[in-house]
Amino acid sequence: MRDISIVLVLFMFLTPWSLKAVDRLYVSPTGNDSNVGSIVKPMRTIQSAIIKSGLLNKNDSVEIILRAGIYVCPKTIEVGKNIGDKSFISIKSYSGEKVIISGGKHFLWKDLSDITDLKVKERLRPEVRSIVKELNLKKAGIIVRGLHSTGFSRASVAAWNELFIDEKPMRIARWPNDSTVLIGKVVEPGGRNVKNGTRFPVFKYNETRPSSWSKATNFWISGYFKWGWADDMIQAGHVDTLDSTIHMVQQPIHSFTSGSPWQRWYVRNLLEEIDIPGEYVLDEQEGKMYVYPPSGKTDNIYVSIMDAPLLAIENVSNVTVDGIMFEYGCDMGIYLENTHNVIIKNCVIRNMGGIGVAMGVGAVSGGNQDVNSGMVVAHRKIGCLGNKIYSDILFNQNGGSHNGIVNCYIYDVGAGGISLCGGDRASLTPAGNYVENCRIHDYNRVEKSYRPGVLIQGVGNRVTKCDIFNAPSMAILFHGNNHLIEYCKIVNVCNEVDDQGAIYYGRDQSEQGNVIRYCYFGELNTQRSVSATYHDDGACGSEVYGNIYYKAGHWPVLIGGGSDHHYKNNVFIDSPVAIHIDNRMQNKENQNIVFQRLDEVNYKQPPYSTAYPHIVNYKEEMSISPMRNLIEGNLFYHIKNVLHGNSEWGEFCNNWITDQDPGFVDLDNPLKGFKENAKIFQYIKDFPRLPFKNIGCDLP
Repeated sequence: MRDISIVLVLFMFLTPWSLKAVDRLYVSPTGNDSNVGSIVKPMRTIQSAIIKSGLLNKNDSVEIILRAGIYVCPKTIEVGKNIGDKSFISIKSYSGEKVIISGGKHFLWKDLSDITDLKVKERLRPEVRSIVKELNLKKAGIIVRGLHSTGFSRASVAAWNELFIDEKPMRIARWPNDSTVLIGKVVEPGGRNVKNGTRFPVFKYNETRPSSWSKATNFWISGYFKWGWADDMIQAGHVDTLDSTIHMVQQPIHSFTSGSPWQRWYVRNLLEEIDIPGEYVLDEQEGKMYVYPPSGKTDNIYVSIMDAPLLAIENVSNVTVDGIMFEYGCDMGIYLENTHNVIIKNCVIRNMGGIGVAMGVGAVSGGNQDVNSGMVVAHRKIGCLGNKIYSDILFNQNGGSHNGIVNCYIYDVGAGGISLCGGDRASLTPAGNYVENCRIHDYNRVEKSYRPGVLIQGVGNRVTKCDIFNAPSMAILFHGNNHLIEYCKIVNVCNEVDDQGAIYYGRDQSEQGNVIRYCYFGELNTQRSVSATYHDDGACGSEVYGNIYYKAGHWPVLIGGGSDHHYKNNVFIDSPVAIHIDNRMQNKENQNIVFQRLDEVNYKQPPYSTAYPHIVNYKEEMSISPMRNLIEGNLFYHIKNVLHGNSEWGEFCNNWITDQDPGFVDLDNPLKGFKENAKIFQYIKDFPRLPFKNIGCDLP
């Protein structure tokens, strides 16, 4: 009996959670919120179950278990102080059943009716007049959200109502269908900073198609109007077919310019340009969509409505969301603020108008969405976050700690995949938040540049084993210190922009201690100035090792005037140039902002002076040249020029430049690694066995 008692005591000590009772509340779309929440009598709404969980005082933990079905979300589902003092709460699907939280309105095929308005029909191309249907949103009780300006430096706000058929996003009608055209002669450039009374932009078109838009008013022009890294979309008023000009009724962020290959445009939301299946036009004034349906009748038709997060988790700890799909919202999928040990896992976030997951507060301006002054903290919004971080480098988003996004699919979202933050830059306190084993792709349907697959901000966060692909702009944009990016596979990003990187940061020399290791970069644009790892405008102090750069842009690595970068044991394959280094920070104008940012972190005092000893001399060294950029132990295979720039700006040693096979298992697939007896191990001293098999996401 004494032995049995000892065993029982040990069991209780080693497995405390197993002996704590766990309350379970079941929820079903066919349930009733007056039910007790048992598996036989489930509740109906997730929010009611969350509130009830906070009233269950006898247990430390609660599981909210969702049965299969669609949970329509008329307002944000909130997890916060309403859960009481529970030590753990889990919201999960029942036994792998398909659970959907939806921010949309369901329509049937019969809701697509023939167009009766003759003025609308006349504007359609003759060949589609009998095919295009109308969907009356106003009649269905939807308050229509029309198109609005989007683009670089504009606030990220909820998107317009979008159409989804058979679980795929349809496309706002556009011309050209699959490309862009050059901006013609600029008659009036316009611009955000023009004086009052200046005319809106006017530019000439060089093609014949726009002359067929003479009856069109209030449509939209998208493109890169001045800089190849700054997309914009503004409203046009009319087309003048006599002098082949398009007249805008809004100002762009940057003035219209022509002459460079990236200065291009396309038109959106024109009835005249509905010409392929899946296209539609949103008419805010009439409250209708005009739709060219894809082939085959279907009742799987949704319009996004919800203009706030579908789920918000705030000011709590130890929450898990597991195995749920979030879709058909105009805004973000999930929002986290001041959370600790919150895990989002095995979820799908798709068909959203905004970002997939946002961690931490955003910012809004006191003026319109283009004004950056007077920005204040905004909860449950992204807003002007990019501008806020740019103007206030110590801005703490209150992202909490040890939160994770794990094993998730995020795709077909409108304005970026995940915003990851946490930690305090003033004290260099790390957060330990992370994104792990996620597949993120097609994430810029609404907002293009500077809306990355993952945005990282703060101190001590990481992105591990993620696949990021198919985007007009960057894969990862980061600010802050001591972040880790590892084992990621990044392909086919930056496919629209110029002067941008798949992984990008810059213009702040205090952002140091960041590590990029064991990542694969491939299929990046070589026709424009695109890089795989881009250290812009004086960025310093990174460790970049064990990465594979395969056909990875115009110049796979760009070091824009910074110091103390260490590139070691990387593999460069099939590029005209491998590394670009310049001394742009000798320009006094470039120095002004980085000097200001060094002062903001008290760079000559701890913790910065002790964490990054070289930083204390940066102002003095800036006027000389980039320093201590060490490029060692790298393979350059089929590279025409290893360096574009002055060799004095980098120290090159123990590298191997060759056109002979260094020992790949498969020359066409570098991820298969090197043979055991590969020549690389002979020609580069101490070259490691890189963990090729661990690169990329493990999701099916």
